[in-house]
Amino acid sequence: MSDVDRIREAYRHCEELVRAHDKDHYLASLFAPAERRPYLFALYAFALEIGRVKLLVNEPMAGMIRLQWWQEAIGGLRAGEAAASPVMIALHDAAHQTGVSLAPLAGAVEARQDELHGTPAVGAAAAVLITAARFLGAEGNAIAAAADAAAQAETFAASDGQKARDAYAVFLTTVESVPERALPAFLTAALVPLRLKRPDAPQWRRQIVLLRTAWFGFPKL
Repeated sequence: MSDVDRIREAYRHCEELVRAHDKDHYLASLFAPAERRPYLFALYAFALEIGRVKLLVNEPMAGMIRLQWWQEAIGGLRAGEAAASPVMIALHDAAHQTGVSLAPLAGAVEARQDELHGTPAVGAAAAVLITAARFLGAEGNAIAAAADAAAQAETFAASDGQKARDAYAVFLTTVESVPERALPAFLTAALVPLRLKRPDAPQWRRQIVLLRTAWFGFPKL
């Protein structure tokens, strides 16, 4: 298999992974320019992989070991092993094609490591949001502020309703300064009000929220 075919297959793997296990981010990515979507799929596949470690282990130490692999792969310390991982193949190619550094994702892994010991992984969500916006060609203080607020709102939506509401209210003010090209990176934050009202909302209702947000803007609380 040529390098071009191997990279294409890696992106296809990431897209299928996100479509199967993170339908919200998959649908949100469809609002990004077609040529940028594969980069988002690679990023969200990575987020899935580090996010589900907690569910796959019985003890924090086992999770730390699994996450350490991703930490080192992001840092380029496991080039040989990373070359066999479709997610890392696609993610490194996305970084190469866009010129976006993957360094913030090391922070995402660290946040997932802290999560094994009970700390909410807000930092992981924020790092993914910032990287997604950069893959879409946007960065800056407005992106960072919106990412922090959105990450808190999404992370706490299932565990602390008041924190989620407060963070979402901040997000609504900060997202006004986010460039339009970066908005697909933040679309899933629009699901926070629905998650607070109906935690068990079916996928079709979540899809409607994403569509309405893309067309008319983020919903109020």
